[in-house]
Amino acid sequence: MPRRNASSLRAALSAPTPGRGKPYPAALKVRIAEYVRSERSSGATWAQLTSELGVSGESLRYWCSNIASPGSRALVPVSVVPEREEPTIAVVSASGHRIEGLTLRDAVAVLRALG
Repeated sequence: MPRRNASSLRAALSAPTPGRGKPYPAALKVRIAEYVRSERSSGATWAQLTSELGVSGESLRYWCSNIASPGSRALVPVSVVPEREEPTIAVVSASGHRIEGLTLRDAVAVLRALG
């Protein structure tokens, strides 16, 4: 959306009743989020957009991150794979010292250090 739409968005934002937690219509939030995303990709700062639209930066960031344009977010299937546990071993020295819970790599390092 071109910059000239900022004034029409600002006018739409001033229509709801004033106060904290203003009940903006969902469609308006989507329009603003799309505008803000477009302006941010063109280099606009949060401070500029806050000033242009008369909405707090926190609200703009929230709307951009939590309000999706139709079809912009999709659930993607994922599979959770249990972490593979590496087997552990114990090393017993000739003098009877025992070290347990070592991985094979750790056991090799211990034996090299002793040797």
